Amino acid sequence: MALNCRRAAVVALLLSVASCGGPRTVVEDRGRVLVGDVATSGASTFAWLSGRAEVAYVSTASQLVGVRIADGVRRQLDDATPYFAAGLTASPDGSALYFIAYDPAAAPRFTLREAFAHKDVPVGEVTPASPSISPDGRRVLYWAAGAASVLDASGVSFSVPTCTGWPVPPVFSPSGDQLLCAGESASVFTLADGSLRALPDTDSSAWRALRWNGTSAQAVALSPGSVYLTDAASAQRRALYTPDQGLLDSGLGEAALSKDGRVVAFWETECLHAKSILSCEAGQDEARLRIVEVASGRAKTVASGAAGPGPVAFSDDGTLIAYVFQAGQGALYVRAVP
Repeated sequence: MALNCRRAAVVALLLSVASCGGPRTVVEDRGRVLVGDVATSGASTFAWLSGRAEVAYVSTASQLVGVRIADGVRRQLDDATPYFAAGLTASPDGSALYFIAYDPAAAPRFTLREAFAHKDVPVGEVTPASPSISPDGRRVLYWAAGAASVLDASGVSFSVPTCTGWPVPPVFSPSGDQLLCAGESASVFTLADGSLRALPDTDSSAWRALRWNGTSAQAVALSPGSVYLTDAASAQRRALYTPDQGLLDSGLGEAALSKDGRVVAFWETECLHAKSILSCEAGQDEARLRIVEVASGRAKTVASGAAGPGPVAFSDDGTLIAYVFQAGQGALYVRAVP
């Protein structure tokens, strides 16, 4: 009688027990290594620059570095020390790159800094959390005293007390006039009048990637057993992918949605040789980076290897994907989207 190899989801981040198809080995197909010294903490410590020509990242030497995709040539983008546990955010037109800086020789004091101008943004001390930027680059969201604020290019500041940075940072609307905030109760905040519109209950705590689609927004939600694409305004969702083996890395999982909404990327993990029902043999955790076409539902494996999954990001045109395998210090890889 054929064995049912369906996994047992003990908890969201635990990998499945060994499969029933006989001995298997981890498939090492990670792709092209761009750099091997990415500081990894769960935050997206890299960002695409100039569309698809270059990636900025925080190195294990605490430097903000740019590396060209074509030839791997590196350059230091700013002399300030970046905080590795906060993400980077770049404007789509490549004119600005924001990060959280600090002075390691002094008492902890964090500032919001723009790398290309080589200067701190004049907002005082900030909370070391990932910033966000509007599509036109004229507004940046930052965190101070535990709350969000938005600074406009004109110098006007907006307080956004109801927005949270979990599980994904807030996302600006295409016009830059509204913010989509996730958290336990998703909402849309309008900057001009401070109004807040609560969105229908869509389990926004499971959201792992966001994209504005015209006047509404889409979210990628992960559970241990399925990947969903959710319309934030209507609460309608559809399952994009359900794994045959393994579990989806949902608890602290990384996912990405291309800017054109064409493809979704996420990690699937599987224990090939279980040590017990709650643990896996060393080196036998296989992480697979999967891409699903939204229109057709076709899924492909982009990369795989025996290491924990890390941040994922599509290039602006959706033709390349960058991703980190977290094993000690992170290695950043780049591949063409199949």
